[in-house]
Amino acid sequence: LMCIKFLTSILDPCKIHQKGYAVNRTSKGDMITMNKLELRLFWRITLLTVVGILASSFTVTANWDVLQKQDPEIRDYMSISFTSAKNGWAVGVSPLELDYPGFIGYTTDGGATWNKAEIDVDAQLARVYFLDKNHGWAIGENGKIVATTNGKDWEIQTSKVDNSLKGIYFVNKEVGFAVGANDTILSTKTGGRTWKVLQGGIIGAVGDDEATMYNAIQFLDESTGWVAGVHLVPQVSQNSVIQKTTDGGQSWDAQETGAEDVLEDIFFLDDKHGWAVGENGLILHTSNGGDKWTIQMSGTEETLRSIQFADKYMGWAVGGDLGVGVIVHTNDGGKNWEVQDPGDPMVQRFRMNSVFIFDKQVWLAGGNGVVLLGK
Repeated sequence: LMCIKFLTSILDPCKIHQKGYAVNRTSKGDMITMNKLELRLFWRITLLTVVGILASSFTVTANWDVLQKQDPEIRDYMSISFTSAKNGWAVGVSPLELDYPGFIGYTTDGGATWNKAEIDVDAQLARVYFLDKNHGWAIGENGKIVATTNGKDWEIQTSKVDNSLKGIYFVNKEVGFAVGANDTILSTKTGGRTWKVLQGGIIGAVGDDEATMYNAIQFLDESTGWVAGVHLVPQVSQNSVIQKTTDGGQSWDAQETGAEDVLEDIFFLDDKHGWAVGENGLILHTSNGGDKWTIQMSGTEETLRSIQFADKYMGWAVGGDLGVGVIVHTNDGGKNWEVQDPGDPMVQRFRMNSVFIFDKQVWLAGGNGVVLLGK
């Protein structure tokens, strides 16, 4: 029915595209189609069946505790955020809930158990950010923004856009930013009660127009921040994008990356040291605020989707694609990266989507609701 892009060779008679899979015709010329629920369930079953023949790049065994192998409702965790060793939140996708696919969960025991927040969200959620134990925001498809001011009760905020939102960051309880598809950058000075469209926000025809997709954003203060993503000219070119602002997002200056892959995340430790990750195992590093970016060898060709550092030396990045998750670690600022084995064959079958570091503890989360803890 569907085709899987293996690391070893092309699987005939499927036509494999550079960026994924294709739905092909039968011998009679009929097109095979699936609805969203059927497709999600198909992949769940198929991946568990074929994972044994997928190539694995894990090489270094690490001390990871598997807190959760599977969410009870088979939810995919796309992003996590912790404010203490015990209290954290996760957002993502509930594949069995077609009307309300957005998921917000919380833990009070360090990630061992997760409970669903009392809100139904009619859009898949991509990222969550908590400033403290009370103030948090989550963003996702169709311009969806949901927020809490007490860490428990959530409400929908009006973003003024319908584009998918991919990244969010708050400097304090009032000042925050969100980014997404079609050049979209939003800002708020009211904690999200009102949002202003700084640029973009117009829905374009996918695949037809030149556009920039912003997947991640981080600010150091109300003035200085970075966004990361990709600039696409259909049928012509694709280039990695990192832009910097020093005036609170009113204007953005492009920073040269020398790369072409989609960037999925960006992380700055301070005003000088930063990293960005993306497709094909790409890791970019700067030690001068982005004036110059250099490529670091990650040791994997899988897409890296999230990165964080505890200090200038110790960091993790995670990612993967259909049927395989990947964890890479450095203890020298990225001069050398090691691919780590989570220690459980079941866990490594699922894509890792998010890494979060708090007080010398490292949480990872991903597909199927997998949650790992490293200390």
